[in-house]
Amino acid sequence: MSEPPVSEPQGSGARARFGTDRSPWNLLLLVPLLMLVTPLWNHDEPRLFGLPMFYWSQFLFVPLGVVCVGLVVRAANRRERAATERAAEGNEGKR
Repeated sequence: MSEPPVSEPQGSGARARFGTDRSPWNLLLLVPLLMLVTPLWNHDEPRLFGLPMFYWSQFLFVPLGVVCVGLVVRAANRRERAATERAAEGNEGKR
């Protein structure tokens, strides 16, 4: 027979894993999506090293996107670490 499903414990840990994350840092994830709006970048001028604006702007968005995603991941890890520490401190007080 099958075992009953294991329920997640109620508390900040379960909410942090399965709840919504409405951090303002997540707005930075929209910046790399700007490269998909091609009418903004589909121009010949200004040229940089002989490349039309469309090409050099796309090359510019690659490191910019990496930086934005890195900042969001770092902020999320910080929030998760702080929530874990608070939960650990709360559990120590109950002993």
